[in-house]
Amino acid sequence: MSTSLAALDALPSIVDFYAHYWNKRPFLVRNAIDQTVMDGLITPDELAGLSMEETASARMVTGKDWACQFGPFTEEDFNTAGKPPWSLLVQNVEQFHPDTAKLLRAFNFAPRWLMDDIMVSFSTRGGTIGGHIDSYHVFLVQGQGSRRWTIGREPIIDEAYIDGLDLKILKHPIDGNIVEVTSGDILYIPPHFAHEGITLDDSLTFSVGFLGPKLSELYGAYGQHLADHDALDQRYVGEGLSADSSGFTLSIDAVEALR
Repeated sequence: MSTSLAALDALPSIVDFYAHYWNKRPFLVRNAIDQTVMDGLITPDELAGLSMEETASARMVTGKDWACQFGPFTEEDFNTAGKPPWSLLVQNVEQFHPDTAKLLRAFNFAPRWLMDDIMVSFSTRGGTIGGHIDSYHVFLVQGQGSRRWTIGREPIIDEAYIDGLDLKILKHPIDGNIVEVTSGDILYIPPHFAHEGITLDDSLTFSVGFLGPKLSELYGAYGQHLADHDALDQRYVGEGLSADSSGFTLSIDAVEALR
């Protein structure tokens, strides 16, 4: 059954979020983040500087074949990155930039105990990391600039990828909703919904990810045995969560589901 992208006037209430969107339906909210928070977010120059640090996890994606290079980078890497388009992605930015961490306050309606990190990507005009799916929930907050997103109408179960690439890029075009986002807009993408963003002008995107553990991780040593045999590699995606699991609250139902 096809699912259209919901256009909301504001971020959903806790009850509505779990009833209608979590694991169910993508949504878009315009101007959802307070301007004072937006003004304090990491800048492109600061992001480039962070990508040069040994403690940061960074990668650069270039060219039509989505070639991927891993950091730490140097100034020379940026000088020789070649003609645009290219994209720089840095993980765990909230750990290095306190003002960017303030962005998380907007997502207390979501299960903060599943929050993984804030990944920040800077892309030049035309930059993209291709059509892909994630095994986790992601809120895409647009910083400076603008991007055009295509979001699939339903989750993909049996995905097919282009062979011979550094990244897992979907083989088939995404049949979905197309939307352009600007500063302060938020897109919510549930797990396994295909999506692709193309930068319309130099821009920053802040990806707030909510990642459940794999079953193998939950089972410890037994899980390692299962993982060695390629079993139970599916992630927990928070199915059936309710309003009781918002913020930092781990509800009894969530504990029972994990069991």
